[in-house]
Amino acid sequence: MAKEPYIFVLWQNARFMEKNIINDIKKSFEIFQSYEITWSPEFFANNLARFYGKKLPKGCKKEKEVGCGPFLVLFVYDNNPKYNKHGQNTNTIKAKHQYRQMLGANLIYASDTPFETTENLLMLFGKNIADLEKEPQSTPTIAHSGNVVGCPSWLSIDEAIEIAKKVPFTHITPYKKSYIIHTRHADLIRRLLNAQSHFKIPGRHKYFIKVNKTKYPIYIRKVS
Repeated sequence: MAKEPYIFVLWQNARFMEKNIINDIKKSFEIFQSYEITWSPEFFANNLARFYGKKLPKGCKKEKEVGCGPFLVLFVYDNNPKYNKHGQNTNTIKAKHQYRQMLGANLIYASDTPFETTENLLMLFGKNIADLEKEPQSTPTIAHSGNVVGCPSWLSIDEAIEIAKKVPFTHITPYKKSYIIHTRHADLIRRLLNAQSHFKIPGRHKYFIKVNKTKYPIYIRKVS
């Protein structure tokens, strides 16, 4: 069985146990690279909400629980993944719950599938798995300052489109001085682009995304 990529996130308030957790992760996973990420304090809550998406309850003060300072992201491989009936890797699920119990709070995140890993990496870095695998490994942790993609706005429509192109099973074509995105993963595209719905027509939805200080129309169509 081929090894699979996953990430672990140690939020700021978990980092007092960083060495213990990393040493334990090394027993079951192969660490490819570690990153220390710093988000802008004024956008931390927004970044967190976009990272977790629907998994973060409305009104939840998650940023107070996890801490708003620099956090650690471990990009790892599981050389022997095991799955539950939902297709999720039970190895990462078990490790995540173990560390949460150790810390007494939900201060650890872990991806459950390689696709979720892709989703997380695109949100955090604007890069997919292949992009990171091409980069040379660094023994020291790599420092990364910046918010999730498109926060507080996109610098250009080209920047947004390049991110969307990295989502699997996605095809993008020019449409009415804009673009129409044909994708199997419409929900992920909307989250990545931070697209706000304008109106719906059969088979196609029109959205606006924030580019600098203007709203730019974009069309997203879900295909099978």
